[in-house]
Amino acid sequence: MTKPNQRLTTKKPLQARLARFIRRIYYKHIYAKKILKTAPVVCDKNAHFEIHALACEQDLLNTLWSLKTFYLFCESRPRLVIYEDGSISKDALRIVSEHFVNCEIIRRRRFHSDMEDFLKDYPISLEYSRMQTFYCALKLFGPMYYTQAERFIYFDSDVLFFQKPRELLKNIENGTPCYSNDYQDAYAYPVKFLNKLLSITMAHEVNAGLMHTAKRDFADNLDLVEDYFTKVPQLDNTSWMVNRHEQTLAAILLSKANAIQLGSNYQISKKAITDTTISHHFVNDGSRPDFYGEGLRRLKKNRAIEKLKCRTQQS
Repeated sequence: MTKPNQRLTTKKPLQARLARFIRRIYYKHIYAKKILKTAPVVCDKNAHFEIHALACEQDLLNTLWSLKTFYLFCESRPRLVIYEDGSISKDALRIVSEHFVNCEIIRRRRFHSDMEDFLKDYPISLEYSRMQTFYCALKLFGPMYYTQAERFIYFDSDVLFFQKPRELLKNIENGTPCYSNDYQDAYAYPVKFLNKLLSITMAHEVNAGLMHTAKRDFADNLDLVEDYFTKVPQLDNTSWMVNRHEQTLAAILLSKANAIQLGSNYQISKKAITDTTISHHFVNDGSRPDFYGEGLRRLKKNRAIEKLKCRTQQS
């Protein structure tokens, strides 16, 4: 026979899970759309650094939230380059252009065309850039080719900012490459194996979902990228796993540039969001739904929508 206290103990976790589920549904399907009502950001093509991001149709609202929360706390309105993975409709592209005036959208077919010339002396890299499953090739090769400023930052569409990223902005101002920390080596191969194979010294736990570096740190190391693709064992190119190459190579190039790790307030995965959290990366390890139920919920509490309307109109 179940005792009253046992029934109560069982009921509370069930109620908590139900409440969390309902909260996620509300923030994903109702509150998230409020970003569409915010004022546009006018991007400055002459800023001393650029923002680069990869976007897809499915994560359009996430992309708007990610970019606008950064611009909310950024001290300038840097040039924005968005890579579309080939899935974005004309209507979605129009929305992006309206929300980020003067941004440059690189369509995937244009990327493939430009890489034919850019990577002509690097045949294996060119072959990888052509792979439809390797959509992260846009993140890897895009900044090498399309960056016009000396420096760029890249962050994924599942990164949200909750306050001014002072450390990141200081690193940009000082020209110091940096990256957010991961909780694992999410690479295509073990670090020890790559260090020996390529005669390099590669950092552990680099997350390429939020990083800053100089264009030359990537573009001037195509020989190393080609060497990597030539020597490493081949992954299943029909699987999403092929995209691990991008984070692995970003970690290699950032390590070569002596990039530093950002502080622990630049968070990732299931770490709890607190009043000291600067940014949070909701990765595909089970933490992605918290982008809505935890991330947007906190931004609502902090009146982000109201601040976006005010500050973007003033800029």
